[in-house]
Amino acid sequence: MDTQGSSKMKEKQRLQTLHNYEIIDTPEEEEFDRLVQLAAEICGVPFGKINFIDETRTWSKANYGNDIKETPREISFCHHTVQNETHLIVEDTLEDDTFRDLPYVVESPNVRFYAGFNIKSNGYNLGTVCVLGTEPKQLSESQFNALKIIASEIQARLELKKKNKDLETLTAFLEASVEAMLIVDLANHKIIHTNSNGTDLLKRILPGDRHGTLFEVYSDWNYLNELKAWNENGAQEPFKMETMILDHDGVKVHLEVNTIKKYGKWLITLQDITQRKQVEASVREEKKLSDAIINALPIDFYMFDEDMDLIRWNKNLIKNTGYTNEEIETLSPLDFFRGDDVQRIRQHIDKIMNGETGPIQADLIRKDGSKVPFLFSAISFKNNEKTYLLGTGQDISDQVEQQGRLRNLLSEKEVLLQEVHHRVKNNLAIISGFLQLQEIVTDHERTKSVLMSNYNRVKSMALIHEELYKAKDFTGLEFDHYLELMLKELRQTMADPDKDIDLILDSEPLYMNLNQAVPLALIINELVSNAYTFAFEGRTEGCITVGVKEEDGTVKVSVKDDGVGLPENFKFEESPTLGTTIVMSYSKQLKADVSIESDHGTHIQLTLKNIKDAIGTSFKVAF
Repeated sequence: MDTQGSSKMKEKQRLQTLHNYEIIDTPEEEEFDRLVQLAAEICGVPFGKINFIDETRTWSKANYGNDIKETPREISFCHHTVQNETHLIVEDTLEDDTFRDLPYVVESPNVRFYAGFNIKSNGYNLGTVCVLGTEPKQLSESQFNALKIIASEIQARLELKKKNKDLETLTAFLEASVEAMLIVDLANHKIIHTNSNGTDLLKRILPGDRHGTLFEVYSDWNYLNELKAWNENGAQEPFKMETMILDHDGVKVHLEVNTIKKYGKWLITLQDITQRKQVEASVREEKKLSDAIINALPIDFYMFDEDMDLIRWNKNLIKNTGYTNEEIETLSPLDFFRGDDVQRIRQHIDKIMNGETGPIQADLIRKDGSKVPFLFSAISFKNNEKTYLLGTGQDISDQVEQQGRLRNLLSEKEVLLQEVHHRVKNNLAIISGFLQLQEIVTDHERTKSVLMSNYNRVKSMALIHEELYKAKDFTGLEFDHYLELMLKELRQTMADPDKDIDLILDSEPLYMNLNQAVPLALIINELVSNAYTFAFEGRTEGCITVGVKEEDGTVKVSVKDDGVGLPENFKFEESPTLGTTIVMSYSKQLKADVSIESDHGTHIQLTLKNIKDAIGTSFKVAF
């Protein structure tokens, strides 16, 4: 280092030493005032000062003969004194080139004589005690020695004040320590002071004789090896460590130990953290149990907070994603998704955080870029004013694959059903066509009637098939809608151009299973066909009313006409016709009660239970 650099470093260290005494800008003190007065009177001059030199000024701690507290550093005598080893004496300022032009020489108080001795600490000149006169002067040997002694006395008092201040700091530190404190002398490692601050901690861990060194008192304490290494490394920052020691009864005491170096001593504070350690151990055991539980789950487990920071997860998530624990710690939950799924998952998380529940399906993106279909479920909860999301994820690859197979099977079924439908539809159309053709070419009225009845029966069956195919429901159908279509077909096929017959449907919405709907439709078909054929003989107009109602699970079907009525002594069950056979046979299958009235026409009513949950097609064909 060059000379200029060395000087700057030395000045920096001198100023640091000066500020450590905390003397600058403090009030005047009588003990220093008396010393500077004594110096001036011994030397026979009118002025005396105790000055300290900081970065920019010469500041007076004590004054005798004037009240000037500070001056710029460069124009003061003391600025030059501290550049010397011990002192500076100027017998006549006007004869000295360095001082003759200084303001206090050429102006009031017109200083002609100056003598100053340095006040030292750790080899650095911090300031001076000086005397000044308005006449040239030479100091006698006794005056010189007296001024030197006064400088030493001031120096001693500064040291005493600093030590007293350090003692006050140590005392305050002792009083403020939480549990206990040791003050150890760095030179010999002796314990020079202890403090328990109202606790029995030190009594438990210190022997009765506390006069040994720290290393003798605690020969087996692992903290001391770390302390020694810290000290040998010259570290200035505090040393903090959690450690354990046995008390006099052999009981473990967990401690938090903080150590700082101050004033040539170790200031060691000890905090008993045994209870905290026991709680931490209990928490670790609980976490160990909870970890075992969540790691035993056959599905992914995860937990993250409202800031999207992952808190916990299980081994299954590590296995399924391909990431390590360390990598997962750096990821956001949204990092496991791509494309449109990111926005969907973000919105779903917002809903869960706001108290909603429900699953969501999305593709989980693994570390290698592959994707796996997952089903995620989650709930939110609050703890310490913070919201967390707790959730699970399940690999549904097998289910998705199975769904794909089912979709393929369903598609094949659709094709097959469509083919069957077309074949059945075509076959029924062919049968209907044959019946209709036979009806057209025959001249026998009775035969024509039979053929038309069978034609209507086939049309009724074809219509049921058509409705089932449209609804894609092969267990049942909306009976009122089907009935409306069937009666429309009957009206067209049974219409007589010479007669005006109204056919009215009075029905409420009614769903029936296939086992009941088919035979009931055929019964209505027969009754309406018979009404068209026989009820209006010799009449040119009339009305047929079909009513279907359901009440408390009971269906009531009514077919009524205002025609000629039934023949006298007519018994429905004894009629030899196919139509009456169909009606009676299917009524028995339906376990329906049948009632017949013949007053101003014919009124036939069936009553049966609506069994909606019946499945299959177990009705028997009656012809």
